[in-house]
Amino acid sequence: MEHFSHSTARPSGGHTTLTARGLSTTRVGDLMSAIESVVSVTAPLRDAAELVHRLDAAALVIGLSHQPLGLITEAALTDVARSHPGQWEKKRCAALIGAAPGPLSPSDPIQDVLACYRRSGAQPLLVLDEDEAVGIIYPDPVFDALGLGCDPR
Repeated sequence: MEHFSHSTARPSGGHTTLTARGLSTTRVGDLMSAIESVVSVTAPLRDAAELVHRLDAAALVIGLSHQPLGLITEAALTDVARSHPGQWEKKRCAALIGAAPGPLSPSDPIQDVLACYRRSGAQPLLVLDEDEAVGIIYPDPVFDALGLGCDPR
């Protein structure tokens, strides 16, 4: 296996429902979770699949200079497995970079997350502070905070 790691942090939960005023002041940093898993851009998708499936989360993909490049989600892995049965596990994580929306900042308003969800569907989103990966914002805490409790798609 190529470079990867994981921690025991889990996506946060138990947020209270936001009022209209609370929604306008909530920032990405208020709802983001710690990064649980990291996988190299050169690692096979098989390695990312093991991390994502075991943790039911997203894995951060890092480049050769350890810069954050994006996330690999279970949905993206499922799509590539359907497109390339029998070969997908050997493809490199680089094959899935660029498919997800661009990163957010911890100071971005929660409305920016909702705009990403409208454009690309609800999915985990990478959070960067300048060029450093600082978290992932998962759909469940966002929907819980909005009082929806589930993915409204």
